[in-house]
Amino acid sequence: MRKRSKALTKPVLNNARPLLQQWLKPHRPRLLLAVFAAALSVPLLLWQMWCLALLADAMLAAALPAAALLTETPAPIFPFALLWQFALAFVLRQLCLLLRDLLTQQSSRLVRADLRQQLLNKLAAQGPARQRFGSDGFLSTLLTEQIDALDGYISRYWPQLFLVIWTPLLIALVVCWHSLLAGLLLLVTAPLVPLFMILVGREASKASSEKLAELGRMGARLWQFLQGLSLLRRLNAIPQATAQLEHATERYRQSSLQVLRLAFLSTAVLELFASLAIALVALYLGLGLLGELPWAKGEVPVAFAPAFFILLLAPEFYQPLRQLGADYHAKAQAEAAALALKPLWLLPSLPMQQASSPGSKTLSSASLPAENTPLIQVQQVRLGSDLQPRLLIPELQIKAGERLLLQGDSGSGKSSLLQLLAGFADFYGNYQFAGKPVDTADRPMLWSQLSYLTQTPELFAGTVAENLRMAAPLATDAVLTAALQQVGLLAELGAATALDYRLGEAGQGLSGGQQQRLCLARLLLADRDLWLLDEPFAELDQDTAAELAVLLARLSTGRTLLIASHQWQQLSFLDGALLLQQGQVIGRQPLGDVG
Repeated sequence: MRKRSKALTKPVLNNARPLLQQWLKPHRPRLLLAVFAAALSVPLLLWQMWCLALLADAMLAAALPAAALLTETPAPIFPFALLWQFALAFVLRQLCLLLRDLLTQQSSRLVRADLRQQLLNKLAAQGPARQRFGSDGFLSTLLTEQIDALDGYISRYWPQLFLVIWTPLLIALVVCWHSLLAGLLLLVTAPLVPLFMILVGREASKASSEKLAELGRMGARLWQFLQGLSLLRRLNAIPQATAQLEHATERYRQSSLQVLRLAFLSTAVLELFASLAIALVALYLGLGLLGELPWAKGEVPVAFAPAFFILLLAPEFYQPLRQLGADYHAKAQAEAAALALKPLWLLPSLPMQQASSPGSKTLSSASLPAENTPLIQVQQVRLGSDLQPRLLIPELQIKAGERLLLQGDSGSGKSSLLQLLAGFADFYGNYQFAGKPVDTADRPMLWSQLSYLTQTPELFAGTVAENLRMAAPLATDAVLTAALQQVGLLAELGAATALDYRLGEAGQGLSGGQQQRLCLARLLLADRDLWLLDEPFAELDQDTAAELAVLLARLSTGRTLLIASHQWQQLSFLDGALLLQQGQVIGRQPLGDVG
């Protein structure tokens, strides 16, 4: 019995962090190099600030010539060497930060592009079964907006996790070397920043998750609006649909403002505590320079140069913590996006390249069974759980060249059977195609031998030629024209301009019958031995459906055809019917006995 893919049986984690780490793993060396460049900038910062403190001390001494005359001490010479050191440290630090930004942004682009491609491949492997995850508009939003929501986490938050420890620790050690009390003030106040970051960030994370979910629903609604635009125009319902879209947009605007309010609140809290902590350090150093400390009257515990150095470093001590707090919202947004993408990520990965790579396990047309020999053999196959199976097939054989109707009420399992035979459904049991078992690794072999046509033609905006070349990328214009001639579209679209005829989104510009015939032309160009058609007449009027049935009878000669349709009266050319009832294949009968 076939085992279910491990990816589908893996327990779903509530925490999105392991998933994010898994996506980052192939690109971690580049991110670690970015962290190293950022870490190197911290010693350069210390060098830069120390040079600045010494320069300020030298300028202060140079500004007191009277004191130098009274003590008969010559005025100090301005230390130009320190100025050059300051400039060198500044330039080197900026180069390190620039390198960090370049590496993190490049990593973010690569991670998102790689993830988007993998998810596209997983969805393509699902075929029509992808609809169980949502409409195409919803899936489009997942693969664009949700994946782009990972950018802040990759390019800012993840590297900052290392710097938030390294930078304050190094600065605290240097500050403690000059003033133990100032260093203790920094260390004691530092935990307040992440504490309030967590408290405020929880609500921001929740609001971010809700906003991303609402964005997905808006994408699905917009897609449905665009798909049904022509119907809405005929019904004069565009104002009502536009009002609904505007209402949904207003709700999304309000939820976005709620997230922004939480983000500004948390940022204000972080800035408040960081400013108070810096003020405490500045107060201690200022009173110390004036000799007004209550426990050290008349004494200067920290000289001007070290005190100025510490004061320059105090904002830099809190900067990584404040930056992490600001980027915490990017983390919350990325985790919400990862949870939304997880169902797609857990789908099995299929080796798409095996279908055409040299030496791979493919099935040539020469090795297909001869006519009237079994092409498809199914034994004890089940789709779904043991308690609630979507489809049960004890045994089924379909011979090469047979043309059969799938007959049954709505919900009886006709579409599920087609998806199983097309390799778009995960199943338990034994399924053999042309004598070879079909499992996850063999699905590309299966796809190279069949064509699947749904009741809604999958056409995209572009020319007729571009839509046809989806099935035959290398076909010449003459071959495309011949295919249009076979399905009767060449004369209707104009022999001279048929290939250049431009379609709108979802095939707009063609009638329903013309769209189905264009899809039949694609089937002819693909030249596959097995045709699987799911309700091809559902959106057509009776006359158009009859014309398409006659065309289908002629074009499918010599091929194996399975067609799910309620309009069986027009399909007298078929060899028989498979009967389905409540998710079970209960047998077959002659087409004349179907009623």
